[in-house]
Amino acid sequence: MDIASGSPRSKRAPSYALFILSGDGEERHPMVTRQKLVRMIRQGAPDMVAVDNVHELAADRGDLVRLLRQLPPATKLVQVTGGERPQSLVRIARSHGIAFDRLDPMDEAETCARLASKGVGSVVSAFEEKTWIKVSRRRSPGRGGWSQKRYTRKIHGSVKALSREVEERLREEGHRFAVRSVEGIGGYTRSEFVVEAERSEVHISSGYRGDAQIRVEGVERDRLNFEPLRRRRGYIIAGIDPGTTTGIAALNLNGELVDLVSARAISAPDVIEWLSDRGKPLVVATDVFPTPGAVEKVKRSFSAVLYSPGGEIPSEEKIALARGYGYRNDHERDALAAAASAYKKYRNKFQQVEKKCPPEIDPEEVKALVVRGLSIDQAISGMTTPPEGEPPAAKETKLPVGSDASAQMAEKRRQADQIRRLKGFVEELQAQLAKEEETRRRLESKIERLKDKNRREIKRDQEIRIREKEIDRLRGLLRQERKVNRRLKSRLKRERRAEELEEGAVGRAVKEVASFSRDSLIEAAGRLGIVKGDVVLLQDASGGGPSAADLLIEMEVEAVIVGTYMDPKVEGHLMDGGVPVLSIQEVPVKRVAGVAIFDPRDLEEAKGGWGERSRERVARRKAEWLEGMIQEYRAERRKDERQRRKKIEG
Repeated sequence: MDIASGSPRSKRAPSYALFILSGDGEERHPMVTRQKLVRMIRQGAPDMVAVDNVHELAADRGDLVRLLRQLPPATKLVQVTGGERPQSLVRIARSHGIAFDRLDPMDEAETCARLASKGVGSVVSAFEEKTWIKVSRRRSPGRGGWSQKRYTRKIHGSVKALSREVEERLREEGHRFAVRSVEGIGGYTRSEFVVEAERSEVHISSGYRGDAQIRVEGVERDRLNFEPLRRRRGYIIAGIDPGTTTGIAALNLNGELVDLVSARAISAPDVIEWLSDRGKPLVVATDVFPTPGAVEKVKRSFSAVLYSPGGEIPSEEKIALARGYGYRNDHERDALAAAASAYKKYRNKFQQVEKKCPPEIDPEEVKALVVRGLSIDQAISGMTTPPEGEPPAAKETKLPVGSDASAQMAEKRRQADQIRRLKGFVEELQAQLAKEEETRRRLESKIERLKDKNRREIKRDQEIRIREKEIDRLRGLLRQERKVNRRLKSRLKRERRAEELEEGAVGRAVKEVASFSRDSLIEAAGRLGIVKGDVVLLQDASGGGPSAADLLIEMEVEAVIVGTYMDPKVEGHLMDGGVPVLSIQEVPVKRVAGVAIFDPRDLEEAKGGWGERSRERVARRKAEWLEGMIQEYRAERRKDERQRRKKIEG
């Protein structure tokens, strides 16, 4: 695709030219909005989405990351002009034999698609090879009422069940992951998984089920990453430090570290295989003189150029050469020093090649020819396609006119001796190869045994972690149950003491509540067990409202004793609900053995006074109602009289 109009950074919404290349044919869409573009990508799930610059799709990095999250997991976003330092699209297209109109967005979109199909460009990645999964509540329990805890247990149970399903699915797919769950009432409030795999490898989708929801995202990188769409084995400079422990270092032709390793008892074929996996060795370097035979053997295997310092490199110089790359031991340091010293020798030549090399020629191939002895101009001219014309005439090789049969026989004997030596060398190599093959099979068998043992240990460790987690969860539940048990024991002890005092005719127990609020009443009901017919003492009755008063009416308490002033409106609300409100002066409360008690006779006497006040209030309200009716009737009569007079006068 290519931007056709507008810009992600401007007020005008951008539109894109879209070219679709598939096995079924080609499609052209000259003007597509960004919303439609994303919808088509999500529906079609293409292998690649190719652009010449990713910033044509987003205003900033955050916008680009959000766009990448909307793409299907298997779809790659490819910048065909390269990575962090992109090249010109015209130059890249010309090098692959593609011509296009730079002023036509559809031509540019087609060029991007065809270059990407050839493996040109870099894949843009904003996410690490990790996936973050969060299972949480779909809705908040809220404050609720009497069924609040049951509703909360249902939600938390749904979160726990979905978390277990996600964990089981990840184990079935063989992913390594870490999980952290937050306990709630009857289950989990949330669970978070960090999976050691890319988002495209985790076959779990975002969504919801019942009261739980699941969110799946890739873990975002600190910065955008550009990886070549198609990796190629480039030339490398190999540094080797042979010995009981062999160190091997590989640098590319830009002096960057490709890989570094050291191992004991590693053979020359192993070194050759290791280097072949990382590139094409152009230079094989050593830090000692004369060159060891093992290094010579590796050099011959790749027909590479040998680099030797011509003498011992001082330790200080080795440390200085290897410091910028980092190493774990002296063997890796010596290998790095050899490779870095060889790169240092050719660095100026490589920089000159970068400046002089035409865009249609691979600079690495020119560098290889320069290392092998050609000048830069000779290497470039040798790689340039010659003009069309007649091919150069082949040179004829003629034998000397004066050669005789003895000279020919001598040449044949020399060639026969050379063939015999080469055959012997081949047999020696084949015998060595057979021995190495046997060693390889033996080591592979040992590796498989170690893997089986390692898998068993990993499985055992996982089981131990699961059981330890379950033990921690059960310990948490045990602590909660112990708290509830202590609270119930304290309540039972208090109730038994109250019953003993009542049986001893000392007085009747009262249930104390610190303040007049709905939360305090609910907490006291759970702690003290307030039931129908109990007497409640409000130590501070000044803050309550109708909501708290309704809760006392629902509890059907016998009476409420207040220690402070209560709002008359709230007191009237309680009176209408049939709950007597008595002052602590009317019903004195005293403490005996830590229990608040009162004299039942004081309560009966105070309730009698409250009954008189209640009847007076009812009578007063009836009188007020009757007075209001009379006033309303008089007003109606006056209105009718005025209308009658108007009719008479008219």
